[in-house]
Amino acid sequence: MPRISDEAKEERKLTLLQAALECFSAKGYYASTVDDIVSYSKLSKGSFYNYFESKEDIFINLLKKQREESLKKLNTSLNMIDSPMEKLKYWINSDIPYDLNKKKMMRIHIEFWLYSTDSPDVQHILTDRFDILFGMTKDIIMQGIEAGEFKQDTDPEKASALFWELHDGIWLHATIGYNEDKVEKRIKEMEAALLAYLT
Repeated sequence: MPRISDEAKEERKLTLLQAALECFSAKGYYASTVDDIVSYSKLSKGSFYNYFESKEDIFINLLKKQREESLKKLNTSLNMIDSPMEKLKYWINSDIPYDLNKKKMMRIHIEFWLYSTDSPDVQHILTDRFDILFGMTKDIIMQGIEAGEFKQDTDPEKASALFWELHDGIWLHATIGYNEDKVEKRIKEMEAALLAYLT
């Protein structure tokens, strides 16, 4: 058998991960099978097991990949903005437009949340990710207080909790199809409510 390059191996792995995202977002984790992922990827079942041990293994790898990519992208964007208030506004509005890709990503994140009740490994990854994001939000709010952009008596912990309660509530409703056509409006309402609370 001819050997394939490292680039080709990585491309196959990414193809399988993309196929898993499509399957999990369309059918859910529990209803999806390794055969579904293989069929979608148009690779062989042997190729799947060259890279992943099981459906859970590719699920965890997909979660890790998305965590790394989303955090890198967010940090890069936020580091280009000086004002804490503008950083917060950018973060809130980064979910606009609400397109098909966003719908898939949010569905898979709900799947991660649901599956974490059965998997300590997934729960650990999600908890670590949330702690990082919560800490980033809290830091921005503290910077805003120091810069005089937010009220001096603002509690950064409570304000960060409010940010995530609003954010996750919007996406949970959108994912289950409740007021899906009003997601962007809800995001703008979240922005107005949070800034009113902070200023």
